[in-house]
Amino acid sequence: MAATVPPVLVSSESSLGPNDATRRRLDAWHAEYGPVYRVQRPDGNTAAEWVIHEPEAVRDVLARRSRHFTKGQGLDRVKILLGNGLMVSEGDFWQRQRRLMQPAFRPQSLADFYSMIFDETRKMAEELGAAADANQPVAMVPRISELILVMVLKSVFGPDYDALVIHDDNPFRLLTAEPARDLSFARRFHILTRLVHRLLAKRCEQPAASNDFLGHLASAVSDGAMSEREAVDEVMTLIVAGHETTASALAFAWHLLATHPDVLAKAQAAADSVDEDQLRVLGDGERGQLEWLDHIVAETLRLYPPGWLLSRRALTTVDVGGYYLDAGVQVYISPYILHRDPAIWVHPTGFDPGRFERPFDRASRFAYIPFAAGMRRCIGEQLARVEMRTHLVTLLRRFTPHPMDATPPSVEAGINLRPSSDIPIQFCKR
Repeated sequence: MAATVPPVLVSSESSLGPNDATRRRLDAWHAEYGPVYRVQRPDGNTAAEWVIHEPEAVRDVLARRSRHFTKGQGLDRVKILLGNGLMVSEGDFWQRQRRLMQPAFRPQSLADFYSMIFDETRKMAEELGAAADANQPVAMVPRISELILVMVLKSVFGPDYDALVIHDDNPFRLLTAEPARDLSFARRFHILTRLVHRLLAKRCEQPAASNDFLGHLASAVSDGAMSEREAVDEVMTLIVAGHETTASALAFAWHLLATHPDVLAKAQAAADSVDEDQLRVLGDGERGQLEWLDHIVAETLRLYPPGWLLSRRALTTVDVGGYYLDAGVQVYISPYILHRDPAIWVHPTGFDPGRFERPFDRASRFAYIPFAAGMRRCIGEQLARVEMRTHLVTLLRRFTPHPMDATPPSVEAGINLRPSSDIPIQFCKR
């Protein structure tokens, strides 16, 4: 039975959105008002925005009653940047696009990328070795960003990567060189769609014997299941969504490992037990070998979920967690706030990968949603996890990281959560 008394109403001087001001307000409001409250917009609309961080209510919004919601506010900049790709599309169109793209993300399809991911990380290991010999710290934020960008582009374009990047001139490098995601960036990034159109048209005319994402999309275009423009939007979405999220998480992971020697020692022992040939082919070790590395990834994503703010808009009157939400209501869910809730997590701001070894009441899994949840759960989750696992194992086998600054890194909350400054790490050969 739905509650008859609505939750507390909070006044706000500005609308909520993907920015640092919203992150700080949500943090303060959660401590004061709890997991469910309403926000009065500056225009005086008292029913326009709800903030929900109660796990069962989160489950209602993202999964159990997700058909009553559509994507909410805060995606205008994303749509300008990426077009109508999976991240922002809705309804029947989104369902069709997801269905067409899903086969490319099955484990057997992703396995084609594992050796590339390993080889690119090995190249980075050689650079870290040279830096270690010279006793030079490594700026991890830009270096990991460059690494993940190459991995993403090679998984998208496959054999066309060499035609894309000529003499190390990568047209997509602006993703790593330009931190702002404003209209100026969007215009520059949009120019790259012309290049993707050319590569897609060529692939449709001359299919390549490669199981890359462009090949899957080209097949859909050739079969008439998807237009060329729709396929290009999905390519641009894959590049941006697959790059910045994984790169940011790994940068945070290196700081956490370098500042927690006990966790690091256990991680290196696990990495040492892995057969690298098996890792290169399977993206994993034997059963149980890499559980601790996976716990480290999970805990990093708990503390620093790249997709830190989710928004939905109610299409109809709907019961969420015992409250009736009217049609048109905007709902905000922040995994960043949810993952740090002291009512759910023991030592919520501490780095403790061991918490994922112990059973805990997630009310369950909806208290932990780094890749969102429900039918709109991130399609690239498995690939991201393999990238992070392979990267950490390969480097931890060879190096011990030492922090140049033990202070927790500052964060910038935009479309994604990322470090707001560099994370320098001194690597020492083992």
